[in-house]
Amino acid sequence: MPSYRGPLAVVIILGVLIVLALGALIMGAILRLTASRTPAAPYMETLAAPGARIESTQLDGNLILVRLSGANGDELVVLDAVSGRVLGRVAVKSGP
Repeated sequence: MPSYRGPLAVVIILGVLIVLALGALIMGAILRLTASRTPAAPYMETLAAPGARIESTQLDGNLILVRLSGANGDELVVLDAVSGRVLGRVAVKSGP
């Protein structure tokens, strides 16, 4: 008469591992759904543009385009809307 103790132990151990993995999966989903989502902290960014005034602003996704005009000419400033960081500045010259 063959002994089925070895395969029976393997089946039981694998069954327990599957149940534990399924429980961990369900627990992870519950924790993710019930986690409190704190909004991003507000930021205050100072845009250095002495003597210039804002002519227009435009929002495109996570980018803000600010058009400035002043004594030194026009300038375009690109800001990151999420962090408030200045990504780039473009000076616009209107002369030769």
